[in-house]
Amino acid sequence: MCYNLLFLMADQFVYNAFGHLNPAIQTPNLDRLASRAINFSNCYTNSPLCMPARAALATGLYPEELGAMDNYAAGLTPNARTWMQDIRDAGYETSIFGKVHLHKFSPDLRDFAWQTRSYGYQIVDELPGPRTYAVMRSSYYDHLERRGLLEQYREDMRCRYEAGHVYDSRPTPLPTKDYADVYIADRALDYLEHVSDDKPWFSTISFGGPHDPWDTPAEYAQRYQDMTPPAPLAAPCSVCLDRPTGVYDELLNGKYDPGLTEDLRNMTPEDIRALRRSYYGHVTLIDEQIGRILNCLERRKMLDHTILVFTADHGEENGDYGLLFKQTFLETSARVPMLVSMPGRTPGTVDAPVELMDLGPTLCDLLGLSPQLVHAQSLAPLMRGEAPKKQMLVSQIFGETMLLHRGYKAVFNQRDEVYLLFDRQRDPEERENLAGSCQMRSLENALHEDLLAWRLQLNTTGGNPS
Repeated sequence: MCYNLLFLMADQFVYNAFGHLNPAIQTPNLDRLASRAINFSNCYTNSPLCMPARAALATGLYPEELGAMDNYAAGLTPNARTWMQDIRDAGYETSIFGKVHLHKFSPDLRDFAWQTRSYGYQIVDELPGPRTYAVMRSSYYDHLERRGLLEQYREDMRCRYEAGHVYDSRPTPLPTKDYADVYIADRALDYLEHVSDDKPWFSTISFGGPHDPWDTPAEYAQRYQDMTPPAPLAAPCSVCLDRPTGVYDELLNGKYDPGLTEDLRNMTPEDIRALRRSYYGHVTLIDEQIGRILNCLERRKMLDHTILVFTADHGEENGDYGLLFKQTFLETSARVPMLVSMPGRTPGTVDAPVELMDLGPTLCDLLGLSPQLVHAQSLAPLMRGEAPKKQMLVSQIFGETMLLHRGYKAVFNQRDEVYLLFDRQRDPEERENLAGSCQMRSLENALHEDLLAWRLQLNTTGGNPS
């Protein structure tokens, strides 16, 4: 049978932000999807930042190879090799609606739609991220302008990010029907309601939320106004006070981003509870848009021959560890959801750690294709109960590298010193940072050798950094 492929993606979605994992959150549609899917419960992004994560996912190359360790990089060039091209070349009609972020944003994203098409998408309706909806022109920018809402939205963003605090959790001034993630679902449904079933299709629907700001429409925020969110995770305690330092420490002490650090210090417990309530409301809004999309496929009798996928580029700390956003290798920043539902496939859970970049070849494998990606590997064998092939997982940002190996999570700073080290079995909440202690010296040396061997492998395999 020839399957369609529906790829659902959210931005900054915490790995456990599902009702079946956290009863405080209402996600009936994602829970329904999870009940029929393979749940990769320990999936880690290859970068806890938007563009590097998405570029690694698209190409199967690590951020270091791509020269994309932050959002300021150029991103993928038009000749980049992606797994989406393999699906297009196999005769699928390919489309993407929402956030892409595989290259730098331009003043008008439509001027570079040709470049997104070069990555394998034939139909492109691209939006930037929430902070820039009223800055970068797109179909949504025009929508806000036509509706007389553009200046109102622009002023709301100014109040949050220039005149106020980033943790501001006031509801958006926009009507719910004009909110970006509803708009993205509307555009996708315009397509899915009429897409022909005569040839297979592959559609990516990429929501900009629940990425900050915490501006959930009032009708969704109100659903959580009387609930008490789970308390944030505590910052890890270092057993060695003179351990090496890195970006995580800079986020806390003001060297990396002074404005953000000041806001972090000003946040009260009630501020954190308020932004968490808003975040949950935004998750529920996205869940309802996914429900609309699934209902469309069900009504058109396409569900029984469509592979369904849900994932995210990275997580959101929401006050965990005393932080906001992502940009660290701590769990709620670096760990992401990954659900893969294939008609006729028995649902279940794969607990083995996997990398987000492995999703591309997995989907191609399920479609009967064999993309030639350098590092990414199909997870289809794990879905059949076979043992994992990758023994070490890697994530990178800002010149730092995380290794998941030997039962530990090790984070190397820009000088290749281990400055965060967690025992993943004994300390899953990462309360105790073992880096720098005498007892861990031999392990740190072994992990450093693993890092050097991994870099040597990159040079040997010669991934195309385009």
